[in-house]
Amino acid sequence: MNPWGPFVVFIVLGVAWTCVWAWAVIRASAPPASYDAIYAKGGALRRALFPVLAVVLAVAFLASIRWFPYLGLAEARLGPPTVQVAVTSKMWLWTMSQTHVPAGTPVEFSVTSVDVNHGFGIYDPSGHLMAQVQAMPGYTNHLVVRFSRPGQYLVRCLEYCGNPHIAMIAVLDVQ
Repeated sequence: MNPWGPFVVFIVLGVAWTCVWAWAVIRASAPPASYDAIYAKGGALRRALFPVLAVVLAVAFLASIRWFPYLGLAEARLGPPTVQVAVTSKMWLWTMSQTHVPAGTPVEFSVTSVDVNHGFGIYDPSGHLMAQVQAMPGYTNHLVVRFSRPGQYLVRCLEYCGNPHIAMIAVLDVQ
């Protein structure tokens, strides 16, 4: 790779950024505008855009709810779980009631913690995060997952819990 390409891009972007800031400083040195006019214009814009934003967010929520991994929604999408796996986390260890699960059927993970918050993340054999849920002390979260293909899936902690956090790994054998 030619080292001059990124350098030129950096210089061009730096000069553009400096010009934008210089323009803003020069413009700000003019006498201030009336606050009432600014407030009225901004208020009208907010009043016009708020309903639009509310509708867009509501539609996005309703359109995406079927993909949420929560127990009731996941069961409706994947079917009732055929395997139950109890998962307990503690610094810096995952304890699972079983580490061998079948492929192609829904598996319910009941996840809790005995000390601090941990993030229970399941990675497929190619290294992509496929599902995650929080492990919290005094509370049990439920995660329903269907493993589409056999292989070794890694369980990693996604919530920093101390220096050995990076070694908090377990292996799920999907057969």
